[in-house]
This record gives sequence, C-alpha cells and structure tokens, in this order.
Amino acid sequence: MSYIHFENIVKDFGSTHVLKRIDLDIEKGQLVTLLGPSGCGKSTLLRCLAGLETVTSGRIYLDGKDITDVEPKKRDIGMVFQQYSLFPNLTVEKNVAFGLQLKKMPKSQINDKVKDMLDIVGLGDKGKNYPSQLSGGQQQRAALARAIVTEPKVLLLDEPLSAIDALLRKSLQMEIRRIQRETDITAIFVTHDQDEAIEVADEIIITNRGHIEQK
Repeated sequence: MSYIHFENIVKDFGSTHVLKRIDLDIEKGQLVTLLGPSGCGKSTLLRCLAGLETVTSGRIYLDGKDITDVEPKKRDIGMVFQQYSLFPNLTVEKNVAFGLQLKKMPKSQINDKVKDMLDIVGLGDKGKNYPSQLSGGQQQRAALARAIVTEPKVLLLDEPLSAIDALLRKSLQMEIRRIQRETDITAIFVTHDQDEAIEVADEIIITNRGHIEQK
C-alpha cells in the first residue's frame, strides 16, 4: 500500500456532492500538487486527510494505518493555509516552538530544533521579531517552519501563496521545493495555478467537479 491511500472517498455537504469516489495513492517523500479550479474539491480532500472534515464514505490510510476515524491531533499532519495564522503576540521563534512545547519536549531540544528550522527557511536572524515586523513572504516561511518543525508524517499546503504578489510568489515556490527536498517530507500542495503546480510538484493530479481527471 502507498504511504497515503485514499479509497473510494465520498464527501457530501447535504445534497451537494463535493468528492465523488476519489481513489488516489501518494508515495513517501513525494510533493504532489492537486490542481484544479475553485470549488472542484481539492481543498476538501486535503481537509478530509487532516481530519478537519469527516468523509461521507470511503477510507483514508496513512503509513499503513487506517486514520479515517482518528481525531485530527493524533494524525501527525502539519498544515499551512492561505492565511499565515501566526500568533501575533508571540515572536517568530516562539511561534515555531509552539507545537514542540505541546509535545512537552525538553527546552534545550526545542531551542535547537527551532534554530535549525529557522535557518532552513532563511529566517535565522528573525527569531526575535514579531509577525507584524515580517513581510508577507517571511510570515509564510515562518508558518512553514512551524508546520514542519514537529516532523509530521505529511505536510499539507492549501494555496499557501495565493495572497502573495507574483514576483515573490515565484521565489517562494522554489523555496518550498527546496525545503521539502531538504527535510524529505511528504507533501500535498493545492493550487489553481498551472505554472505553480509545474514549478513545485513531483506529480500533478488534475481535479475537477469532485473527480480526478488526470494524473
């Protein structure tokens, strides 16, 4: 079985059929892009994997385990959204440390991991800054660091660059690809931008109207 396996996934919101019998396999270490127009179901599939939405029917497997009914915090999945969702009252390093503190990791180990992760995302000199003191691109990299530092099994990126201007967006696409390769994390990237999908992905999955149209 593949590292991530979606089996016959159906998701309905009342009478609206959003996901229609999705079957999809993703291998460990891949960065896969879900490409399609707004409303095609790609973000809903991501949210079902994260446990933020319950599937109507079907099963989801991660690393050989059925996680369909597992609560979100026990799925070991990191997620980066369009909005940066950083805590405004915490410094960058404290934002990144937050998940590690929840795991009750020793303080010295937290400090080392946060320092290493900030260096990886190019924010080694911004740890003492607050989110309001960062540019949009820097905030998104801080959000990425916070999601990855806990070493989740999967990283989900839901149109993470849509709020960023075109020039910086190109640079961040390359940064995300570099960081994914450097950390060897399995990742799923949602976008409606074909050029962006080509730039970041090992594999592109084209979705439309709740179906997978092409791999």
